[in-house]
Amino acid sequence: MPMKIQMMVFPFLLAALPMTVNAAERQLGPHVHGQASVSMSIDGCLMDVQVSVPGHDAVGFEHPPASPQERSAVDKATATLNGAAWLVPASAAGCTLSSAKVSPHGFGDVAEPGGHADFDAEYHYACRKTAELDHVDVRLASAFPAVRKVVVNIITAAGSNQQDLDGTVTRVDVRQ
Repeated sequence: MPMKIQMMVFPFLLAALPMTVNAAERQLGPHVHGQASVSMSIDGCLMDVQVSVPGHDAVGFEHPPASPQERSAVDKATATLNGAAWLVPASAAGCTLSSAKVSPHGFGDVAEPGGHADFDAEYHYACRKTAELDHVDVRLASAFPAVRKVVVNIITAAGSNQQDLDGTVTRVDVRQ
């Protein structure tokens, strides 16, 4: 792996370390209802995105589904995240989704420790014209109306920054 990519990916790997230590004690940082988090790293023609949405904001509950309607809600939220239509890179960049992986935690047969449930997802994009990737629209609040705030962390070759999206604001400037 080139040094440039290692330096950009290292903060995300460091943040994920507590998840790999003990799967029974999943720790992704603060779980705040009404707030989703998105982390993006852009290196060369690649854009990687990680997202975490509290289960309550995605489906209205945080426990293993107790009815067919609750199971359907979990399946619908998983499909919405898996489709990635909520994330729209600048069209001039020519980005295409290479892979998506959605992990609903706390909705299996056993409740998560601490009583919280989340939807975590990873996306990998390939962009033909990364120089044109000046913004990304993050439409999580449209996909999940209970999300009132989205905290976006961005790492590029130019540095890193954090942007908070409130209300109807969806545009993230990736060149700051």
